[in-house]
Amino acid sequence: MLLSGGMDSLSIAWWKRPEIGITIDYGQLAAQAEITASQLICNRLGIEHHVVRIDCRSLGSGDMAGADADCHAPASDWWPYRNQILITFAAARSLSLGVGRLMIGTVKSDSTHRDGTSDFVDAMNALVALQEGGTGRSARHSPWDCGTRSRSGRAP
Repeated sequence: MLLSGGMDSLSIAWWKRPEIGITIDYGQLAAQAEITASQLICNRLGIEHHVVRIDCRSLGSGDMAGADADCHAPASDWWPYRNQILITFAAARSLSLGVGRLMIGTVKSDSTHRDGTSDFVDAMNALVALQEGGTGRSARHSPWDCGTRSRSGRAP
């Protein structure tokens, strides 16, 4: 499961109890707090936790990037293609962990952004399925905006 350390992903982790959690430090200023929150919930639930660190600060703008807002950005804090990048990094890490399906968590209000819509998740499912010989890595979207399969292939 992709864990941001926020209420959405932590609540879904509590609910679904995945075997593995992956937190991405992509250079955001809140990275350590997100890692700490994710690690705490993983420890509490017995979830194996992994952190991927890739510095993408040069792509972001605004407070979370520690930079001025981009004049072309639709919001003061902006990381273009952020969800696509995070899903891609988590899917890449999941290969060596034997994860069969990657779970993400979104909430209904995320659909106000194009990368929070069902169409986006469906497109990411299709894209990730094409990678690595079609090994079945995917981001899944259900009525509650998440889906999962543990690394053993059984649904929790």
